[in-house]
Amino acid sequence: MGKDVRRAEPVPTDKPRDTIEMAGWQTLLDRLNFSCGTIDGHFAKRSRRAVSQFQIHRALATTGELDIETRLNLGKPGDAYTDYTLTEEDLLHVIPKPKGFLAMSKVPILDYNDPWEMLAEKTHSTPSFLRELNPGATNMTAGIKLTLPNLEGTRKLPPVSRIVILLSETTLLAFDASNRVVACFPCSIAANKNKVPNQPLTVVNIAPNPDYTFDPKVLVDVATKEGITNKLVLPPGPNNPVGTAWIGLSLQGYGIHGTPEPEDISRTGSHGCFRLANWNASKLVNAVRPGVPVEVVP
Repeated sequence: MGKDVRRAEPVPTDKPRDTIEMAGWQTLLDRLNFSCGTIDGHFAKRSRRAVSQFQIHRALATTGELDIETRLNLGKPGDAYTDYTLTEEDLLHVIPKPKGFLAMSKVPILDYNDPWEMLAEKTHSTPSFLRELNPGATNMTAGIKLTLPNLEGTRKLPPVSRIVILLSETTLLAFDASNRVVACFPCSIAANKNKVPNQPLTVVNIAPNPDYTFDPKVLVDVATKEGITNKLVLPPGPNNPVGTAWIGLSLQGYGIHGTPEPEDISRTGSHGCFRLANWNASKLVNAVRPGVPVEVVP
């Protein structure tokens, strides 16, 4: 059973006093599609950027803090946590981690490798935070009762008319047809600045739950280490190298996609593409269509 977390609605002007209360505000931001990356109770850079963008696009003072006006405009987190019973079906999505790309190509789906990872993805959080919420959960078997962040009521993204990627903020903004920001997602960009596109881009194709082609001519070091000489097709799944969504762009080889490592988003660089947490990439892939412009700005 999880911690005895606060179930009553907090007064919206109360400042969060601990990680559990802070995670409640992160959960509310996530429901509104202003993502802090992962719900973890830590108010760090990604959370400040989500709050700043919320403030900018709600015409509030841009403090980057959960100040009184921001909390009043966000509303009340309400029941930020919910009880959850782990099921047999949940555990069917947990598989041993394949060792290397060759092994990855031989499984039917690149599913979760740990029950905590599966639950963290389900709740847009981190395994470590879920363990903090559930200190007594040591035997993750079907029937165990847990406390999880409550994402019920998450706002569905309307059709996205354009995307802006802010390089300096490692942030992706999605706009609706009225030019209103409807989503703010942390985004990893190319570690090598020479690989950052400097031209107008458009969406050319979308692929929910894509497979991935491992090319030994591209990933030479890995291919040499594993003795791989031919291309491999890796199956879909949350632990696929491009996660659960691919949005192909008009520059060959570039896209916006998910990742099996959501905690690294905006903290580490990519090889050139724009990486989002799987849950944010999946939201976006369901809201865009070919032809949507993508602007990359400093």
